[in-house]
This record gives sequence, C-alpha cells and structure tokens, in this order.
Amino acid sequence: MNLKRNKRIVVALDMARPDGLRKYAGLTRYLQSRNVHWDIRLKRSILECTAEQVAAFNAWDIDGVIYSQPQTSEAAQEALAHLADMDNTPLVVIDPGDNAAIKRRERNVAIIQTDPDSIGDTAAHYFMSQGACRSYGYVPDVLDRSWSRSRGEAFAAALGRQGIDCSIFHPSKIYSNDFEELCQWLRAMPRPVGLLAAYDDRALTVLEVCASEGLSIPRDVSLLSVDDDELVCKNCVPSLSSIRPDQERAGYAAGAFLSGLLRAGGGRHVKTLSVKSIIHRNSTLGVSRAGLLVQKALAYIRGNARRGIVPRDVVAHLKVSRPLLDLRFREMLGTSVGKTIEQERLAAVCTALTHSDAKLHKIAEDCGYTSQFSLMHAFKRHFGITAAAYRRMNSTH
Repeated sequence: MNLKRNKRIVVALDMARPDGLRKYAGLTRYLQSRNVHWDIRLKRSILECTAEQVAAFNAWDIDGVIYSQPQTSEAAQEALAHLADMDNTPLVVIDPGDNAAIKRRERNVAIIQTDPDSIGDTAAHYFMSQGACRSYGYVPDVLDRSWSRSRGEAFAAALGRQGIDCSIFHPSKIYSNDFEELCQWLRAMPRPVGLLAAYDDRALTVLEVCASEGLSIPRDVSLLSVDDDELVCKNCVPSLSSIRPDQERAGYAAGAFLSGLLRAGGGRHVKTLSVKSIIHRNSTLGVSRAGLLVQKALAYIRGNARRGIVPRDVVAHLKVSRPLLDLRFREMLGTSVGKTIEQERLAAVCTALTHSDAKLHKIAEDCGYTSQFSLMHAFKRHFGITAAAYRRMNSTH
C-alpha cells in the first residue's frame, strides 16, 4: 500500500531576530488550527541560504517554500526565483524588501508585506496625540532602500494631510558614515522634534547623535522606530518606543497562501498588512488620555475596517460615547470616525486594484463593502475617478 507523504516545505526565516520568531509562531498557529501536517525543513539564517544551498532545495524533492530573509545575497535571491520558475514551486515571501528577482515572478507566488501607509499613519497619529512637537522628521536607512523611502514618504504624507511639514534626512552619499551630516540636520530642526527612524538599529544611531549634540530624549527629541526588536528596544538608553508590524499574522497568512497554492496553484498574490501596535517606552513623550483613546480606536479600525464595521462598532469596542469619540477624532486628527473607516477601507481597495487582477465584486467583498456598486460610489466620491480608471493608471499586475 502506498501512503501519501506529507508536503515537504522549506521555511527560511531569520530566527535570530524577534520578527522571525513571531512569523514562525504565526505559521505554526495556522498549521495547528487547520490540522495541516507538513514536513518542514527550517533554515534559520542567511548562512543557510546561500545561492548554492538554495539551488540544492530541489534535491530534497520539496513542494513549496516560505521565505523571509531579505538580507540574503542577490545571487541567493536569483537562485530562489530561478528554482521557483523552473519547477513552478509554490513560493510565499514575507517582507521581500528590494528583492527584484522575486518581484518579477508572476506564477505560484504570494508576497506578504507591511503596508508603509499604515506605518506612516500610525507614527503621525502617535506624535500628534502627544501634541508637543514643533517639527517632525524622518531618518531613512543608510542604504536608501525602497521600503525605507516608502515609510518616509508615507509618514510625510500623513502629516501633510494635517497641514504639517516633515523634513526627510538625505545624506550626501549612501553606503557611508553619515553621523556628522545627521548631527547638522538635527541641530537645525526646531525643538521639540518628533522623529521617526526607518527601523530600530537606525534609531540607535539617532540616540548617539542626540547624546553627541546634548539633546535630551524625549524632551528635545521624541524618537519612534519600527520593528520592535525587543533586544534592542528594551536595552538601549533610553528604551526605544517602536511600531510593531503584525509579524505573527504575516506568518499565519503565509501558511494560508501556501496551502492554497499547493492545492490549486495560481498567479501572483500580494497581501499588505497593517501594523499591530505601538510599544511605548521612554524615547517618546507621554500620551494623553485623549490621545490614547484615539490610538486604540485607530488600531481597532485598521484591524477590522475590511469586515464592514461602522462607527457604532468602534464605540461599542471602546465602551465610550459616540459624541466623545467624534470630539477626540476632530481634536487629534481633524476628521471623523466614519471618514477614518472609509479611508482605511479605500486604502485596501487601492492596494487590491494595484497589485491584483481580482474582479471588483470580489474586492468589494474583501474590503467590507455591501456591494460592488457601493464601492464604486465611494471610490468615485473620494478620488474623483472610477475604480477601473485607477486600475488602468496604477496596476502593476
């Protein structure tokens, strides 16, 4: 009797970092909750994912790959894309970074990434809820990578919608020590200043700059970062406030996508996730009760807008009155709860129109609209063009 073997899956995550551990926790939660049994070959670091090692995956007769190691070499990334193309091996990539080889693939691939707009909006709303900064700035990574630029642009755009300028640091050279230039840039900014750093390790450089310039954190500089690497954030001085992406959800989604690709194949799928939360520590100013209420409301809206929620659902979740919540939104954000829900929903629609070929009725269903016509009306009212026209102008699919 021939017994059907389990699917053989390579899971390549950076398990030396908290984000890799969180992604793996999400993947195992998916497998357990759906009673899925895979034989997993775990690759824990980039040292186990050289180009030669990736090319050897075929020798193990694998059925699929879940991959999240954006720091691997270009040669390894090309080898992974080539492997998938040659054998049509289902591939799920979490946080592809600037991995051009993976982004070129059109069949049997799913890409899961944190929405830069979610990072920008979250950071802007967080700083505004403190209400004490005279200027705002963004410090990108030293290599000028596209994901870093996207985060800065989203942060500046979110502040810009509130009539606030944001200065983005641009060193004269990339791949170089920009410490002195960063000192000069920060020295010229009116204080107190609210700074967003591209990621936690980059925020450590900002801490050193502030110490060199005699700037107090958070009195002179309120510093927020991204990734919430707890080993870094808890052990620097002062401890670092950081935005935590929903990495466990990314791991869960990776399992779900790969199951679907193994079962039926398919084209190219792109899923963007909102951030999970902000972990407040000593590098940022305290948040008022009103600001904390708005933050909790925004977190709920980002996590549930696509389920078709309305303002009364947010009120019920927070156990406050509708007039009070509307008042706090107008004070902090200059908008209403209802408009915030619609903006979050429309952002999801724009992502789907840009990165997928899904029919409009399916996008409406996935993004919380009661019908295709409801989506079409809301889209035209908000953007001044039809959803079909937007797709023609912006589609990458």
